[in-house]
Amino acid sequence: MIDKTLSVVVAEDETLFRDFLVRVIRQRFGFEVIGEVSTGEEAYQLCREHRPDLAILDLRLPGITGQELAERLISEQPETKILIISSVEDPKRVGSLLQIGVSGFLNKKEEFSVFEQAIEAVANGNIFVKASAQAQGDSSTETLDQKELLETLSDREKQIVVFVASGMTNKEIAGKLGLSIKTVESHRSNISKKLKIFDIAGVTLFAVRTGLVSL
Repeated sequence: MIDKTLSVVVAEDETLFRDFLVRVIRQRFGFEVIGEVSTGEEAYQLCREHRPDLAILDLRLPGITGQELAERLISEQPETKILIISSVEDPKRVGSLLQIGVSGFLNKKEEFSVFEQAIEAVANGNIFVKASAQAQGDSSTETLDQKELLETLSDREKQIVVFVASGMTNKEIAGKLGLSIKTVESHRSNISKKLKIFDIAGVTLFAVRTGLVSL
């Protein structure tokens, strides 16, 4: 159940796309848009003043970039959930964004329904990552291969994949499971070798596509 009282800041330098996002937020979810701005500096000041529940940030904002702004907000007001949007999709960048604590990443080229899914997931406190159709692929062979890979993981490794996909650090995972950080690091190394996935974004996508994580 989504809290209709959520407050949102939208930072996007393309006017038409910003208007689209604001319309989706207001009409589809009924959230309060407390500000819509075009630069990182404006977004930062707005967030400091109003401390919104959700900030939707373009990755390449003029001035302070979306990633720099996200890092500041996560450090200064971690209660604000952050959804990053971008027309450029780099798995390594997505991984680094998730690692610093953003709640989601979305390619601007996605369909309208995916924007709804992303906003709903992040508003509910979940992690959302949606790769482009090209990156995901849609062949049954690929899906089958990933399901087969899933079966190579132990129950403990599957558990850790879920925690990684949820944005938890090695230290947080270790505390949650009562393990040492070195043991968690060892598990993650084995997971990477088995799946041939070496970034957080890739692990997150794997978890979503194999059903370990539901959005």
